[in-house]
Amino acid sequence: MILSLKTKKRIKKTYKKLSMWRLLGKTAHYWPIWFYKLISKIHSKIIRFNHTYLGEMIIGDQILLLETLGNKTNQIRKTPLTYANYNGDYIVAASYSGNDKTPDWFFNLKTGHLFITINNERFRANYELINSEDINYYWNLLDAVYPTFQIYRQRTNRDIPLIKFFKASV
Repeated sequence: MILSLKTKKRIKKTYKKLSMWRLLGKTAHYWPIWFYKLISKIHSKIIRFNHTYLGEMIIGDQILLLETLGNKTNQIRKTPLTYANYNGDYIVAASYSGNDKTPDWFFNLKTGHLFITINNERFRANYELINSEDINYYWNLLDAVYPTFQIYRQRTNRDIPLIKFFKASV
């Protein structure tokens, strides 16, 4: 069955607030690390195999899949991240659901092995950290996509780094 664009928009509007991560993200800071990693792994598989309209309804839209090389393990690591689009770049927060620990994927950025998958398109990426003068502007972009980021910032005493990803030149 093929859905009309109008029907898709109506369904997406209805289910946008009910996506899995939007519901689970508000309690993620209570989870043990092993459970957090399990949910992240499941989330990554859903994105890899179903980064479609239906997949967006289940896990939420504005999700990219970051692929890095483990800093200590030298193994491929895949992490789903909520992003805000800014002039063709992708803004993400190393929030770890508001935990006081910085997520491992943030430290893996230094390896230089960065790939991003968005809407079934995988590309090599580069990154830069967003400086403190511009941080409020970018937080506003992220908050508009996922308001729970405001709760994450209140939960932790650390400054949550913001990262801008962009396509690497070939």
